[in-house]
Amino acid sequence: METTDISTHRMFADSSGTTVTEPLRDADAYRHAFHLATECIASGMQSVEDRIRTELDSHDPLVSEMLQYVAGLGGKRLRPALTLLTARWLGKITDETVRLATVVELVHTATLVHDDILDHATIRRHKPTVHVRWNVPASVLIGDWLFTHAYRLANEGDSTLPGRWVAIAAERVCEGEIRQGQSIADWGISESDYRQMLADKTGALCGVSTALGAWSAGAPLEVCRELELFGIELGTAFQIYDDWLDVWGNSLKSGKTLGMDLSQLKPTLPILRTLQQMDCDSREAWVASVESQSPKAIEQMRAYLDQYDASQYTLDAARDQIRTAIGRLVAIADRLGGRENPGFQALMALAHASVQRAG
Repeated sequence: METTDISTHRMFADSSGTTVTEPLRDADAYRHAFHLATECIASGMQSVEDRIRTELDSHDPLVSEMLQYVAGLGGKRLRPALTLLTARWLGKITDETVRLATVVELVHTATLVHDDILDHATIRRHKPTVHVRWNVPASVLIGDWLFTHAYRLANEGDSTLPGRWVAIAAERVCEGEIRQGQSIADWGISESDYRQMLADKTGALCGVSTALGAWSAGAPLEVCRELELFGIELGTAFQIYDDWLDVWGNSLKSGKTLGMDLSQLKPTLPILRTLQQMDCDSREAWVASVESQSPKAIEQMRAYLDQYDASQYTLDAARDQIRTAIGRLVAIADRLGGRENPGFQALMALAHASVQRAG
């Protein structure tokens, strides 16, 4: 697979000796990197897109209108791409692969609809979020519709295994979201606990995406499990990078509301790192300022984030996590073969691109 456009990529060798491309941090560069990585599954991605449009329909005109609106909020379809690329690497893309790739995207879309409500976000992909376009009760129910429809679709095949895997992943997503909700203003949460929360709320769905792709290609269950761990690690890195974007990103490029984590007092990695570095008096003073709802608290934290170089720490954490994911992927390839397979190369490229996004 050709991925050497020097206007948008840097070439380097990872620790395994595999040459990969590292996209520069620019919105257009990331789109270009994603397009290059998924060229080998272009027909499969189009099939997923067609299937999504088919599935997001209802006999009720209002529900259909909302579902078609939701279909346009999904972004680049990372999770279906992970399913298709894993199948492309280990075997071939089948109708079942497309069905399961559609399932993971429907679950992901449901979580976005609910997340936007929880986060009071107003913009998603440069468009009003569903609860802004309609209302909160209708948005909650549309999210529920997407979840239940995804489970039905997951169980349309001969095996009940995909449905069980999807349900387990969705449970983990909900558990992670619940823990995050309960962690608001909990400045004592440990970094390891925080990373586990990310592994659940974001990593679990990426993990089931790669596992289902491998399963649809006939891979043994132990290989599916290893690829699930790769997906979880990739998703965790993706979310750590989202922590960085929420503070230092560009809302025009990302197309969504930024700055929500800090304004909602979520203890994300940049904030946790900063609090760890602050002296005891400064930390206690800031916490007291937050608890008294001082309007200066957020402004003070922004200054502290810069003072203690939380930006670089968060970027390094995301990239360390993605190196772990890539190391696992390379180890699987060393055992199974297929390093030159376009599916494997594309998974490598997507992993690197996930922590180089502008949005």
